[in-house]
Amino acid sequence: MKYWEEQGKIKIAAPAKINLFLEILGKRPDGYHEIETVMQEVSLCDYIYMENRGRDIEFTCSNPKLPVGADNLVLKAVRLFQEESRVFRGVKIYLEKRIPVGAGLGGGSSDAVATLFGLNKVWQVGYDEKKLMSLAGKLGSDTPFFVSGDTAICRGRGEVVTPYPLNVKYNYIIIYPRFEVSTATVYKNFKIVLTKNLKDVNFLLQSLSSGSPDKLGACLHNRLEEVVFRLYPDIERIKKTLAKYDFCGILLSGSGSALYGLCKGERDSKEIEQQIKMLDIGDVFVVTNDFNDNAK
Repeated sequence: MKYWEEQGKIKIAAPAKINLFLEILGKRPDGYHEIETVMQEVSLCDYIYMENRGRDIEFTCSNPKLPVGADNLVLKAVRLFQEESRVFRGVKIYLEKRIPVGAGLGGGSSDAVATLFGLNKVWQVGYDEKKLMSLAGKLGSDTPFFVSGDTAICRGRGEVVTPYPLNVKYNYIIIYPRFEVSTATVYKNFKIVLTKNLKDVNFLLQSLSSGSPDKLGACLHNRLEEVVFRLYPDIERIKKTLAKYDFCGILLSGSGSALYGLCKGERDSKEIEQQIKMLDIGDVFVVTNDFNDNAK
């Protein structure tokens, strides 16, 4: 993760993610779904500011609607790190929230990993990436991805992460419809049809490496779209509206509610951004898969 240190304080950029591919392979004995997904970090970030503070834990957030009680993943990450490291010092944490909540963009998970990363620095514990990955896995299914970040194939519940090095830059526009989607509700309503043809992730990976937005756009896939559109028809209406623009592909990210469009290039993304903003169908974010573009 990208971070900055100054006079005992640390600032960590916690990037959002999008799913370029998401297939449901079946139901697991533990009740979770077996998935195969390709996640990609993008240049929309939350920021966590952290500094040592006696023995008390102080947590505040820029978004007044976001609960800052014990159930917040940031505080869960603090407690987990304390229990594992046996370091029970205090810390002051401020979360500058930019990633929409309940959007399928992984904001909460990314914030949790940024917290683990920050505590490892300010408390000088010295955990390596493997150890942080293990801790992250205890906080959620998609949290381990954010430890290594960039682009990766994630399997199992999402916690089995295989990095996929990518030296190509892609431009996206994310549209958040200003309401949340319940991931638990989506999976609860997903019906596994064993006869349904499963998509092969290798076609997506080949197109991703090609550097061609047109090829990548043709391979974008999210098995959850069907059930999300049934439960939240407004999201399907937004996707149909976006289809009028010159995107190479449009897809729901994770279980939603955010959609994203893959653009041909940077100039196209800026032109389409202005047109979509005039529709007022949601919050619009222009991003790339290089989160250093915005993490400053």
